[in-house]
Amino acid sequence: MRVLVIFLVFLTMAVTDVCGTDYYTAASGNITGDIWSTSTNGTPGPLPTLVLGDRIFIDDNIVINSNVDWRNPVLTIYLNSTIDITGQWWLATTSQVSFQSSSAKVISSGGGNSDKIKFGNDNTWSGNDGDLTGPGTLDQNFDPDTSPLPIQLLFFSVKRVEKSLVLEWTTASELNFDYFSVERSSDGNDFKEIFQIKGHGTTNERHNYRLQDNQPLIGKNYYRLKSVDFNGYTEYFNVIVADYSGDKSFLIAPNPSEGSVVNFVLNFSPDESAIMEIYDSRGTVIGFSSPTENNHIITFSNPLTSGLYYAKMTSRNFTRVEKFIVR
Repeated sequence: MRVLVIFLVFLTMAVTDVCGTDYYTAASGNITGDIWSTSTNGTPGPLPTLVLGDRIFIDDNIVINSNVDWRNPVLTIYLNSTIDITGQWWLATTSQVSFQSSSAKVISSGGGNSDKIKFGNDNTWSGNDGDLTGPGTLDQNFDPDTSPLPIQLLFFSVKRVEKSLVLEWTTASELNFDYFSVERSSDGNDFKEIFQIKGHGTTNERHNYRLQDNQPLIGKNYYRLKSVDFNGYTEYFNVIVADYSGDKSFLIAPNPSEGSVVNFVLNFSPDESAIMEIYDSRGTVIGFSSPTENNHIITFSNPLTSGLYYAKMTSRNFTRVEKFIVR
């Protein structure tokens, strides 16, 4: 199985008043059939003539069993499913197919060494090259013989252990690999890094990884892995999700603090009434703000002096005080 590697192609295009349309697959079937819509839940119909600026979102499994010519105009195609190509797919020289995750694949059930995907007049992929699996980007520079995968991920899972969520994953091999960035989201869309774990460089041995999230969010926790190699190349892998129920809380990190910046990590989304107040050891309010996200930062223009401080958060049905130390 071939896995895509992103090639950076810098394009300069002078385009005036380009206003394209987003087209989505609304059903599985042949790419030339009545499977398209301008919304994700629209009524399926045929795909109109494409123009510059159009974007194609393929979220259902489709087949290409004839010659499909999309060389005009330049397109960006977002793939989240499987395309089975037994015919031929022609794209513009500067078009790109963005494989959104490891669920995005291009296969040829008929196999064969004939041209399957062409950018312009140049053949890029044939059935004998092996399946293409994301994440990554397929463009005219893709070479199936020289596109190694920085890591081969065997699995990625999450489970609850007492008051935490534990992430575990395993790699079968790593190539020029620097580190994993573990990202978390409360809605499956807006991800933020919560931790980094070093990789093992280049190895063909199996390696197990484990991360314990001691401050999971109340409700759904979406996690994804981003791999980063020593050249800066990155890949994203499948998103996993776990539900967590518990008491609302927040922690202060780092603690002790240097006094210039204090970071608050909440395990819930604050409401509009939320207030964070900072007190010194005498009980005097020396700062306050209104957190709007799970991660909230208060910056002091004059750094706090060494000593003991208190952070009090108040919102609807929640009040809590935590201590922190300034070195």
